[in-house]
Amino acid sequence: MTKIERLSDNVYVFTSDRYAQVTAGVVLTPDGAIVIDTLPYEDETRDMREFIERKLGSVVRYVVNTHHHADHVFGTWIFGGAHVVAHALCAELLHTRTREGLKRAQQDSPDMAKVHIVLPQVTFRTSQFRLTLGGKTLILTHSPGHSPDLVTVLVNEDRVLFASDTVMSIPVIAGTGGSLKNLLGSLQDVVLTDVEMLVQGHGDVILRGEIRDSVRGQIRYLQTIDAHVRRTLKRRLSKETLANYLLAATNLVKVQMGGLAENLHQTNVNALYDQLRRSVRPYPSTPRTRPAAVAKPRVRKPLAAKRSSPVRKAARPAPKPAARTAKRKLVQPKAKSKPVKSKKELRKAEKKLTHKREKSARKAAKAKKSK
Repeated sequence: MTKIERLSDNVYVFTSDRYAQVTAGVVLTPDGAIVIDTLPYEDETRDMREFIERKLGSVVRYVVNTHHHADHVFGTWIFGGAHVVAHALCAELLHTRTREGLKRAQQDSPDMAKVHIVLPQVTFRTSQFRLTLGGKTLILTHSPGHSPDLVTVLVNEDRVLFASDTVMSIPVIAGTGGSLKNLLGSLQDVVLTDVEMLVQGHGDVILRGEIRDSVRGQIRYLQTIDAHVRRTLKRRLSKETLANYLLAATNLVKVQMGGLAENLHQTNVNALYDQLRRSVRPYPSTPRTRPAAVAKPRVRKPLAAKRSSPVRKAARPAPKPAARTAKRKLVQPKAKSKPVKSKKELRKAEKKLTHKREKSARKAAKAKKSK
């Protein structure tokens, strides 16, 4: 039986007990009701409609498709007459991928024969879109990561955030258009949003005091598997080795996905491996060290007797002596020669010398006489 919770006077959440705790919401206004996503099976979504019409006494005016995945949109057709609101990318993907997926599902299950895709009548491409009805304002915010077209829905007056698959018991990036980088950014935006209650796309409602810790735990989970897969690629390990990397190794807590958590975790790491294998460079390969060669003992061969050769070897020309570099001679400066004296100057010098000798002789005789 579908689980129904009343979050405020005018906000309800429905949780499937048959498929991965997927959630859907209803916002009641005086002018009608707004449905946020539908449940996977026809009877579950019909229970939603009956609750709105009989218990709440209202009629559905709008259905918001948060993204194109089958478990959130296959019940849209049950609310005939309501206007469908979604991101423009959701409308494109509903028309292509979801429609193709429905054809395959109908071949496997005849119970889905009545299901058909309803394309949105109201679309937007901006980062935010406001939907107003009966005094209630719903703020639709583009939140890519789990899928490129996903939007979260904030019931502004009640401060209740329907985070869809941006926030789940275990974040999921596998599937068409999933991006870990975008999902990390979207989760950071959720952490910064001030709300009283948060409705996960799959899992229990999170109350105000636990929202930030819970979402940050999901951010750490994504960062942890990203680091592990990158190490796996850098070490040149095969994709099969990821089977040994279990969910318990990530320290993610409060995982309740109807027994699907481990499978979703393995799907995450495998999808991330495929996404990163072309961008992550492996560690440089370490060259294999060859074993050192064992030195062999050197055996000297006996000298053979010299034999005289009848043919005389031609004598090799003697090597030419290397050209010596000429020593540089030091040139001594020449002494300056004295000029040659004339005869007149010679006679004058001789006369001067004779006079000097006579004078010294007189001094000597005088000195002797005084003694």
